[in-house]
Amino acid sequence: MTNALRIFVFVLTMVAVSFGASAAPDRKANPQVEFTLQKVAFQIGETKIHAQLRQFGANRLTMVNVHDDEQTSVDAAVAVMEQQGGRLVELTHTGKRRVVFALNGKTYSIDPNRIFSKAGVRFTVRREDQRDGTVPAEAHAAVEQFASQFISYFELDRQPGIIALHNNGEGGLSIHTYEPGGEWAADTDELHVSPSADPDDFYYVTDKRYSDELNKRQFNVILQDNSIKRDDGSLSVFSGRRGIPYINVETQPEHLEEQIRMIKVAVELMSDPAIQQSKAGQKRK
Repeated sequence: MTNALRIFVFVLTMVAVSFGASAAPDRKANPQVEFTLQKVAFQIGETKIHAQLRQFGANRLTMVNVHDDEQTSVDAAVAVMEQQGGRLVELTHTGKRRVVFALNGKTYSIDPNRIFSKAGVRFTVRREDQRDGTVPAEAHAAVEQFASQFISYFELDRQPGIIALHNNGEGGLSIHTYEPGGEWAADTDELHVSPSADPDDFYYVTDKRYSDELNKRQFNVILQDNSIKRDDGSLSVFSGRRGIPYINVETQPEHLEEQIRMIKVAVELMSDPAIQQSKAGQKRK
């Protein structure tokens, strides 16, 4: 790792063994997978932004959480990985959605799920210390450098698949947001609205193989139109344009058990050899 990356890595290896406090172990309980924890500090301008990588067992399937106020999704992922293994990339900062950083005496913020393209960076960077303040080129450059390092360090552009982890608030983003006339309808290739699932609990995917399987199981699911011209810098657009299978598992924060169930299904689909060997991609409009 070179100094040019400006990444300071602190590795903390932990052996997580949680067998309970009772003298006699529960022989019916599933064994937990041991994990290692690596903490990483990235630089944005004059501010360090932290991330951590938890590796559970030998399974290399990657899950990503970038919004620090969506903790239910992280708890759900950990519950699944403790049993099935996996790799969890989590951006940690202030417990809020937007990341704040300082540069040349000024304060800026970004939505960390809008940094995966230059167009997204220009859309998401805003001044925090002055309303409607002009954002200089060096602030955009600082975020672009961080994004490039984040992608490179965790090898997000080289993954065979990515499971994204998100939560939404009641009355906010839902399956209905992607229906005709909805705010994000233009991003949608196919849409399946389940008659039984909560509208706030849904999958957003970039690969038709997964949307077809999830449709069969009566989940709410959106298939992204990977040919969309609008680039919001999100990880889904980043993945779709690179042909990386991507499944976002999104639920209300109060729906922990449902998110655990949905993540298990996502892992199952991404690990299914029959699906992986089938023809990839999506239809073109």
